[in-house]
Amino acid sequence: MSHCRGNFLWKIRSCKFKKFLFLCVIVVLAFSSCKTTKHVPEDKYLLEGYDVKIESDGADIKKNELKSYIKQKPNRKFLGLKFPLFIHSLSGKDKEGGLNKLFENLGEKPVVWDKYMTAEAKKQIRYFLENKGYYNSTVEDTVIFSGRKAKVRYIIDLNEPYTINDVSYDIRDSVLQPYVYQDTTKRLIHKGDIFAVEKMEKERKRIENLLKNNGFYDFSKDFISYVADTTHNKNKVDLILRVSKYPIKTENGELQNVSHKRYKINNIYIFPDYNPKQAIAERNEYMENLDTTSINDLNFIYKSDPGIDLKTLAQANYIFPGEWYNQKNVDRTYEHLNSLRIFKLINIRFNELEQDSLQKNNRLNCYIYLKKLKLQSYTIELEGTNSSGNLGGGGNLLYSHKSLLNGAENFETKFTGAFEILDPEKFNRLDNTLKLGTEVSLDVPKFIIPFFKGEQFVKRYHPRTSFSAMYNYQERPDYTRTLANLSYGYKWEASSKLSYFVNPFELNILRLPYISDDFFSDIRDSYLRFSYDDHFLSLTSFNMIYNNQSEKKGEDFQYFRLNSELGGNLLTAVNKIADSKKVDGDYQLFGIRYAQYAKMDLDFRYYDVINESNRVVYRFFLGAGFPYGNSSALPFVKQYFSGGANSIRAWNVRSLGPGSYRSENQKGYPNQTADLKFETNVEYRFNMFWILEGAFFADIGNIWYLEQGGDIPDETIFYPHRFFDDLAIGTGFGLRFDLSFSILRLDLGLKFRDPSFTDGEKWLPGNRGVSANTLSWNIAIGYPF
Repeated sequence: MSHCRGNFLWKIRSCKFKKFLFLCVIVVLAFSSCKTTKHVPEDKYLLEGYDVKIESDGADIKKNELKSYIKQKPNRKFLGLKFPLFIHSLSGKDKEGGLNKLFENLGEKPVVWDKYMTAEAKKQIRYFLENKGYYNSTVEDTVIFSGRKAKVRYIIDLNEPYTINDVSYDIRDSVLQPYVYQDTTKRLIHKGDIFAVEKMEKERKRIENLLKNNGFYDFSKDFISYVADTTHNKNKVDLILRVSKYPIKTENGELQNVSHKRYKINNIYIFPDYNPKQAIAERNEYMENLDTTSINDLNFIYKSDPGIDLKTLAQANYIFPGEWYNQKNVDRTYEHLNSLRIFKLINIRFNELEQDSLQKNNRLNCYIYLKKLKLQSYTIELEGTNSSGNLGGGGNLLYSHKSLLNGAENFETKFTGAFEILDPEKFNRLDNTLKLGTEVSLDVPKFIIPFFKGEQFVKRYHPRTSFSAMYNYQERPDYTRTLANLSYGYKWEASSKLSYFVNPFELNILRLPYISDDFFSDIRDSYLRFSYDDHFLSLTSFNMIYNNQSEKKGEDFQYFRLNSELGGNLLTAVNKIADSKKVDGDYQLFGIRYAQYAKMDLDFRYYDVINESNRVVYRFFLGAGFPYGNSSALPFVKQYFSGGANSIRAWNVRSLGPGSYRSENQKGYPNQTADLKFETNVEYRFNMFWILEGAFFADIGNIWYLEQGGDIPDETIFYPHRFFDDLAIGTGFGLRFDLSFSILRLDLGLKFRDPSFTDGEKWLPGNRGVSANTLSWNIAIGYPF
């Protein structure tokens, strides 16, 4: 009998796990036994939930849209239970006790059903349906009472929507007619569309933007109205879009409608170091002490040194004297000035000038007020880590200057120190792993390229040039590694969603001054030997990032990153031209063999926002590197690894793969790397209570070698027919603590499928028991992706 059950049940061998599971059951039962209506007033009802039912079909009406108009929500649920409410219910009615206060603050007060809010929700849903064109639809509510609880059901019967039969224009200002009529091909309202207020509002905004970008500074959508005629056809609307003239008061107080004015820019005044408090308190004295400097027809007004290069500000400006007012150029100026990241106040204002007999056009003076941020800052960061029992900690000291050379050049320097105890029993040794490093970077808001000025390119794409230098020292029981890096590159924005990064030159010098005898003997006759040689890397890289996340947090969005690298080609070309001699079959530079390789990877993520409390994140990663020419293997720092807090979380970092390879290294510091990496992840995130968020996740993937033959174990090589059999699957649960300034994350991963086991034992269910070796704890900062 027990043998039969063993074929269907998990074999739980760990006594600790049994105790943990028993404790979880006791806690759930304790929560479930709590009376959730304990703190609900006697004559009131706990709002148990609500439901929305649509009786008839509405093609563009979704339940989630309707639910957003129901403001009274029931208490939040976690795993089908209202844990926040349960925790609050643990508090007694005597709120003076410390424990009562703790339960009250951690939990969530009961949501009491409110009759008025139910009626208000009906009204808001009805308004929403009318905005969508479903006039005369009915919205009813039914409240189902069960003891001290109430559940609300909203029943919606959609009427046939009104559609637009005809669209015509009534432009009462002849000055505006050419602009509006010439742009009607881009209109958002067409014959046959549903008569939706939402779309008509977007059309008003479109026309407003059109006219503001053609000089009509004072125009707003308030001058646009609609006349809807429904008398001719059932559920059909003849729509007239009307644009009115500008109303003014005459000398005798009567209203008179006149044509809208079209404005040209007159003079531009820029205050690069504006002090608003002093300007208000001492207006006349403050202005008298300011000097004026003109550059490219722009007037810069400041006192002594403004602390910022005036040419940099001129380059960020899109508003010029003599041009028609254009709202798009005003927005671009705001955007470009903000991208310099040195101003906490950016205010652009316009004043209309009185028109004299010599002026044919209406004119505006432009005033740009800028107040700088604190340019220098120091930051100290401390962190602790625990990855499957490996305790560690670290810290960073950062110094930044936002305008080092007075041209909005962002300078940063960082000093890093970290350690990790790989053997928890050796608390007297903090040098199991030791990492020390320093980084210096300079980011300049323009392209620094010989013979390239590109002022228009700067205005359009907001380019930046970056310089960086880095040195890292890493000491582990099996080896000591140093890495020095020099690089410079360019970044520009093709749009608000798409960015490009190009590093024409990056230099890395990797040295391993020490390798333990045991570790060296393990890799001496293997393919891994080449990954732990000293390397000289000279490479060129290209990155593209697409992110369409909007300011509206409730919308789905995607993230895509493409990275490609080429290393060693330029050095090889130079050596061949110079007819250099090879040493031991390879070209060398300064006595160090340099690497030659190609590498590309892509990372795609989709964020599915279900509602304000629930979301699902999907991630796909694929990357491959190919050594050739002067290299037999990818450099160690360029190889892929799997496992850890941001990868397949059921495995320790660098402990998974390659392929179905099973490491015999039991020392606690795995270094399993390879040429190819595939990974896909899905994570369901949900709000719990207090500052807690929860997550269920599943991670699938592995790494492989691409090259065959030699000393490479066959089980580590990628074969298409073995792809699915080599995949590792990890699943688990995580907690996220929202500290407002950062996210503290704790994940528990479970090895659900381990490809390193033999056939018939790879899957955990029915084959192996849950033990310490099948679980992995990870503590990290921020979301994994």
